[in-house]
Amino acid sequence: MLDLTDFHNVHFIGVGGVSMKTLALLCARAGMNVTGSDKSDSEALRKLCDNGVYAYCGSDESVVERADLVVYTACIPENDVELSKARACRKVVMERKAFLALVGRQCKRTVAVAGTHGKTTTTAMLSAIMKAQGEKFIGHIGGDLPGGEISLTDSGRDVFLTEACEYNRSFLALSPDIAVVLNMQFDHPDCYRDINDLKDAFKRFVSNIKQGGLLVTDFNLKDELCAKGIRAVTFGFNAGCDYRADDISYDCGRYSFSLYRYSKFVRRYVLRIYGKHNILNALAALAAADALGLDIVYAADALENFSGVSRRFECRGMLEDGTRVIVDYAHHPEEIAAAIDTARVMTRGEITVFFEPHTFSRTKSLMKEFAESFYWADEVVILPTYAARESNVEGGNAYDLYVRLKREKEACLYIDGYDAAADYIKSRRGNKGIILLLGAGTIDKIADILFLR
Repeated sequence: MLDLTDFHNVHFIGVGGVSMKTLALLCARAGMNVTGSDKSDSEALRKLCDNGVYAYCGSDESVVERADLVVYTACIPENDVELSKARACRKVVMERKAFLALVGRQCKRTVAVAGTHGKTTTTAMLSAIMKAQGEKFIGHIGGDLPGGEISLTDSGRDVFLTEACEYNRSFLALSPDIAVVLNMQFDHPDCYRDINDLKDAFKRFVSNIKQGGLLVTDFNLKDELCAKGIRAVTFGFNAGCDYRADDISYDCGRYSFSLYRYSKFVRRYVLRIYGKHNILNALAALAAADALGLDIVYAADALENFSGVSRRFECRGMLEDGTRVIVDYAHHPEEIAAAIDTARVMTRGEITVFFEPHTFSRTKSLMKEFAESFYWADEVVILPTYAARESNVEGGNAYDLYVRLKREKEACLYIDGYDAAADYIKSRRGNKGIILLLGAGTIDKIADILFLR
């Protein structure tokens, strides 16, 4: 069986991706010679270069020829120049999910956090708890730190903590000791036929838990996920939860709660980040920390100091009229609704949402749900689709969503580009409300235009 130490020269195709750049940095810090390419230039490439990785835009077959191992993302086509060269040269070639599993095998235990929503924040919360208590672990988080720094912890090999992404069934490559499942909702219609197909994949992920391992899951999912022989603990707001939040209160969108572990009061926790949904993320992180043998009473300090992940309801600045500009990665109807709900308890002013749909297939498959998710916004501005890995799908582009939404919401616009969107924001008459920039593409560039010019 291959070991990570078998390789000295590793090349990453698609290195600008949030997971890939973290893995590239991990290899560089382990003393390997690391290179990486991406189809477009980005700040990520520059930061990798600052950390000893030769990261570049475009293709270079000579770099591939010098590699012992080539790692590529699922969105790289089979006819990619560098991937084709790697295969022709008989290099060891791995898709990202296989390489992630290889990294996991270097550690004594693996904790994998899965779910349609919240896995980045939950993984980052658990990482903060583990850091605070001196755990020796590799932390692989699918999001950057506030300010844009690459989020990676490499303090030892006792635990491998990672997000477990359901896209392309990537999480099925993992065999965790502790698996966390936060939720299951239909997403990635380019990979899954329907919600049942998605649920089957999650069940297979749970079945991969090592013998004697543990499932940490939302109370409402336990019966659906727990096959015979799988040990599980639950979290949530229900009376029957093993880890239950009660006595919930909030102050301008930030929540605090009392934790009851097996019906016994533990202590009160205060969250620094916004949104009621983050209570569930915190419960999942606390349950996993408890399973690792960490002190969940002491974990309160780590959670209270946890400032979140970049582009997860991140305030990028305030306009002259007092309007806050907040960026969020929300690209699914449930996430959009949660972001708007969070903003609603933070302001009495107007909430204007700028949304960049992510992939055509998702927009078409969830058109009705998208249209409904903006209900509590005062104004909605739709921007062109961030295509990502796809070509246009008839009936699934951003303008189709705009037309559908316009039937139900008069205050709805379509704006073709970031500069025009920034100009529109600057032309508005403010009311000390909130502007939400939502999407998994590059819509955060609007904030850069507003505050860096």
